[in-house]
Amino acid sequence: MSGPTYQQLDMDETEKDKLLPSEKGGVQCCTPTRFTIATLSGLVCLLTAALFCLIRYPVAPRSIVNIGRTGSIVFQKSSEDTLMGLISDIHLDPSPRDCVGNSKYGVFGCDSTLGLLNVTLEDMARNLQGSEDRALLMLGDAALHQAEASWDSSVTLASIVTVFEQFEHNFPETPVFPTIGNNDLPTHNSIPEISWYSSLLRYFEESLRRGGRVSLPSNFREIFMYGGYYSATFADKLTVISLNTNLFSAKVPDRNTQKGYAVSHLQWLNETLGSLAGEAVIIGHHPLTLSLYGLYQKQAAQASWRLEFFEIFREIFNQHHGKIVGMFFGHEHQDTFVVERNSGVDMASFTFPSLSPIYSGQPSYGIAKFGESEPNGERKLKDIFTFHTWLDYYTVLDRKPEFLTYRSFGQILAVKELSFDEMFKKTELIIEDSDGLKTFIALKGKIYQERYVPKLSPHLFYCYTTNFTIAAFVQCVEKFGYSGKPFIVNS
Repeated sequence: MSGPTYQQLDMDETEKDKLLPSEKGGVQCCTPTRFTIATLSGLVCLLTAALFCLIRYPVAPRSIVNIGRTGSIVFQKSSEDTLMGLISDIHLDPSPRDCVGNSKYGVFGCDSTLGLLNVTLEDMARNLQGSEDRALLMLGDAALHQAEASWDSSVTLASIVTVFEQFEHNFPETPVFPTIGNNDLPTHNSIPEISWYSSLLRYFEESLRRGGRVSLPSNFREIFMYGGYYSATFADKLTVISLNTNLFSAKVPDRNTQKGYAVSHLQWLNETLGSLAGEAVIIGHHPLTLSLYGLYQKQAAQASWRLEFFEIFREIFNQHHGKIVGMFFGHEHQDTFVVERNSGVDMASFTFPSLSPIYSGQPSYGIAKFGESEPNGERKLKDIFTFHTWLDYYTVLDRKPEFLTYRSFGQILAVKELSFDEMFKKTELIIEDSDGLKTFIALKGKIYQERYVPKLSPHLFYCYTTNFTIAAFVQCVEKFGYSGKPFIVNS
């Protein structure tokens, strides 16, 4: 089974009627009774009405997406694949009426509605069907955005609980591996007390045990209650390591308290990977990347992690990289990837787009496909597919949104397996294909409704995708003679 195609979005006659002006306020067309002047008058009326519609109503998605597309993206899978749905930055607003009005599925500039969340989970569940080994990775920020001055932890918790209830409704037999985002805290960008982790524990544990295919370590509750992170093994094949990246965030103001928790977290990660016999997938919220929004809006090199914690993580990765088959993060509300070579070891991570349209991005989700690699039979990351809808289009039609297969990283890089070393080789060549890179950036501009995206130079984007730290990024852009040296926001 494959995802919906662009051609399947053709409207039926009823939906086309919605794009015509109303009889009372719209353009009135005559009904010709003769073939001569009346016929010409009718054609003039039709052309006038069509012009009115083009000005007032959005263009159908199939017309928009031809810009920047190089071929049809098909979601391919088999019953032998391990499929993991990826959803990030849901930001569910349980009472969105003040922002979205009567729109069931939401509007740009607002957080997700319950209707948008459910239609997304329904589509994801349909695309995960057919695989015996299927799970969902939730990359943080289930809760809505709130103003700092009026932050209410009870509202945050209610938002999170509602999201987990929808997971249970749409995935009754499928485990969900959650992680904690910066908006899932009692106060923004904070180090929470044990009581907060205690309030989340029940929902995390129930979502993991759903379907009976996940094994939890004996100290699962103890570890989670201390720092909000955990490891769990799925179907005896892949161990998911869920990081609490809030402990590494560059925006946490209390650096002394943060350092103690962060160092303990990293020690736990090293021990967990060291004792692991099989392969691991690492998930978290704050990505191992610089901020794309910082580059778009301020030409600023802004890091998500504090440098000292990133460097320790890099050392741990270098030591255990042979066991790690994928790393997935959220927070940026955009999909991208970063690949870097350090001490001869390649490291790659993927950042996923948001469901919430608050920053004018089209609601999206992803599916990671894992399969056995020859000749040793290890599980490897084969491909990652991204699906999105056209929220503004469906809002005008008052129609239930459909999702399209937007991107395949395997097809972009022309690889059969998204291994770190293979991705590094391909990314190093990407700057030579300037037209392809411009197309990649232009398509992001169409998907994200972001006027800054097309202005991002290919060289600047290349430096972003091949460097994890500010210093390396600055060195890269200086090599290309980039005018307007990025301002270093934090480190």
